[in-house]
Amino acid sequence: MPDQNIQADTDIIRNAIDFWRKIYDEDVVTIKFVKKDGTIRIMKATLNFTYIPKPKQPKKLDMSKILKLMKNSGIIHVYDLEKKDWRSVPFDKVDWMDAGSQRYKIRPFKR
Repeated sequence: MPDQNIQADTDIIRNAIDFWRKIYDEDVVTIKFVKKDGTIRIMKATLNFTYIPKPKQPKKLDMSKILKLMKNSGIIHVYDLEKKDWRSVPFDKVDWMDAGSQRYKIRPFKR
């Protein structure tokens, strides 16, 4: 049963950079995606260091590497708040993301 506080299907994200930016701008998001093994996963994730334990925080942030990885592979690295570790999320396998009271459908541009 959908959360009644979430506005369904009101916005669409079409590229990995906008997806990453939305996660970065929010404290915590919920992402639904298909894992490599074909199972569906719903994950609470963040990029906010306030929620990431000090030993798990990157020593250095190289935005050019992050952007290059997103552009070349469509992989987004996020911190999984339930598993308490970093996870890779394939942008083209994401169905939706809840950020605040907004649900974003993910519909990548086809190349």
